[in-house]
Amino acid sequence: MNPIRRELLNGLFVLVISTLLSAAIAAFEIKFNLQVWLLIVIGVGIAVGFYVVFELTLGSISSTAEREREWLKRVGNPAQLEYGLSDGTAGTRSVAEAVKAIRPGNDLTFMFYVSFEGGSERTISGEAREQIYRMVVEQLKRGTLREYKRLMCFDHEVLANDHELKSGVLRVGEGPGTITRQMGEHCRLMMATNKCSLYVAPVVLRHAVGFFGTDRVTMSIETVDQETGVRTFAGILHFSDPPNGEIIEQFRQIERMTERRMVAVHKIVFPEDAALPPQVSGR
Repeated sequence: MNPIRRELLNGLFVLVISTLLSAAIAAFEIKFNLQVWLLIVIGVGIAVGFYVVFELTLGSISSTAEREREWLKRVGNPAQLEYGLSDGTAGTRSVAEAVKAIRPGNDLTFMFYVSFEGGSERTISGEAREQIYRMVVEQLKRGTLREYKRLMCFDHEVLANDHELKSGVLRVGEGPGTITRQMGEHCRLMMATNKCSLYVAPVVLRHAVGFFGTDRVTMSIETVDQETGVRTFAGILHFSDPPNGEIIEQFRQIERMTERRMVAVHKIVFPEDAALPPQVSGR
């Protein structure tokens, strides 16, 4: 219980008891009345009984909470589903907390699926995505992360028809095979930052999956608009080891399958890069 509420209840109990005792003393000084004294004694008994029950209940709740915390330490955190996060705020907060909880010397890996619509996709809000980016860069600067890796996963058909993408060239724009400007700026920052690696790979799992060290994995849950086909972030699944070690190992297998055909990104092209002024040849 909140300490302030606890103190208020204690104060209320003391006030009730003192009021009843004052009334008893006043009744005795004026004229002894057995009925009034009995009512005062009953009132004091009720107040004391209520306080005793309150203390026992509070102690039981505290001990139960303590047992649950001890159980989680021994057994681990069960799988957790956060759903209905249409604005991405709570989901982003949980991902940021997972980034903070990574133990020093561990890796952070994101497998990000870029859907067929490419740069027009909207899985989470730009503000939420930027918050995660800042948190990761901060952990890199602190030296907490040993490596930050991102695998940009595209559909097989997209890669088959885009030879530049397949060779490791990411383009910012609209349509198949492109990424958003915000993602492009983050990827460009990654390429200029130590302990970061960026790859293009064929998709194996059409979700955004995050590997936080060796003991935690998250997977995005998205809804798709029936008319536009645009994906919207709807929730996130958390898996911790223990007790979800087998599930995390399955995700690791998917990661290894994705890495078999990945290609390192060596160039990121923005729309303005293609609009360079023509060179004028001198005589």
